[in-house]
Amino acid sequence: MARYKRRKSKQLSFSDQSAGYKADVIPEFASTPEEIKKAVERNAINRGFLLIQVIVSLKIDEMLQTIKGISEKYDKEDVLDHHEELNIDLEAIEILETANPPIPYPYYFCSPEWVIGHPELFFYYRNVSMLSTKVMNGLGFSTQTYEENGVVPNSAVATEIVRYLNGIVSRLVKLSGVSENRHLEMLLANLGDSLGGTSRNEVGRIASTEVVRHIVKHLHNKNQLTKIVYRLKGIIGEDDRDVRKVLTVEISKNTDIDVLIADLEERRVKYRELHFSNGYSLLLDRQLKWFSEDDKEYKIGPDFHSTNDNSNSMMWMAELKGGADPAGSDEHWKTATQALVRVIEASDKTGRKKPFMSFIAAILVERVAIEAQQWIDEGELTSVYNLTQIADDENKRNQFLADVERFIGF
Repeated sequence: MARYKRRKSKQLSFSDQSAGYKADVIPEFASTPEEIKKAVERNAINRGFLLIQVIVSLKIDEMLQTIKGISEKYDKEDVLDHHEELNIDLEAIEILETANPPIPYPYYFCSPEWVIGHPELFFYYRNVSMLSTKVMNGLGFSTQTYEENGVVPNSAVATEIVRYLNGIVSRLVKLSGVSENRHLEMLLANLGDSLGGTSRNEVGRIASTEVVRHIVKHLHNKNQLTKIVYRLKGIIGEDDRDVRKVLTVEISKNTDIDVLIADLEERRVKYRELHFSNGYSLLLDRQLKWFSEDDKEYKIGPDFHSTNDNSNSMMWMAELKGGADPAGSDEHWKTATQALVRVIEASDKTGRKKPFMSFIAAILVERVAIEAQQWIDEGELTSVYNLTQIADDENKRNQFLADVERFIGF
């Protein structure tokens, strides 16, 4: 394959691509250093805001105050007398005692009395023990209803769980020692690990929401949008009865689309379908099964695809990568191309016309942009869009939206 010189070029829109593309230039959709900085900044703010919301909703500050209150009045001698019953290792207690300053036992170890009086503290002690909710459920030690709903465990259950957690923490203390803030570090380390998947999912959801926002506003202004189907993940920390329900809103030219979008995004919308006046739909994250003449099954799951019968036809498909880590751009491209290849293969094997195919990413480092352009040159890919450019450049945004109109049959 040809290699590209380090020069800028004009990106061709979908309508211009038949004119070809020079093979000695860097595609304009490649991210500049400044665009990478902007993408990373936005990603950090979005992820940070989510995690802060989660921490606030978990009431960690209140939990820490509760534990501090327990540590100021607990009976140390009683804990020592019952250390075997509580499954606390005396060597671990000695490490707490000889720390400078000495560490109160409740910062690391729990007792049935404390968690019965404050069921939400299971969250704290579980995380200090480096255990996730999923793992606890698998062990038959589920603490979720105590943590989230304040249900009070009976003494036998509380004792069994406490003994298990204290045993883990005893070993951790003996292996790693303690410091004045080590318990907080343990809590936040495990919490951060648990929230990693949530954070990654949220990055993808926000990127998808941003793409849909542009499409919705554009086609509503042209009176071509008729219906939005969605789910709501809900405001973090608030009870939203609509969470997980599939909801539908009919759209007319009189719909205040800005107010509607703002309301949906505040409640963390997960779009499922957009319906248009020409009978086409844009479906998101839909798993499809296509069958060949010999009844072989092909499974595909594009991030976006347009159809005119809301079933198995496909006019356009797109893979979206909202991650903003420059070092991960290659991996995002690799994952996207695997999805693209599955659609190409499924189309060929089932006798379908290959759909228009696009790749959308928050960051396109130069080497990825070059390879993506090669895919365009070879006819495997229709177009590539830089989500950061779409957000900041009206011309790029209009080019993308004009292409989308064609991709959905207008």
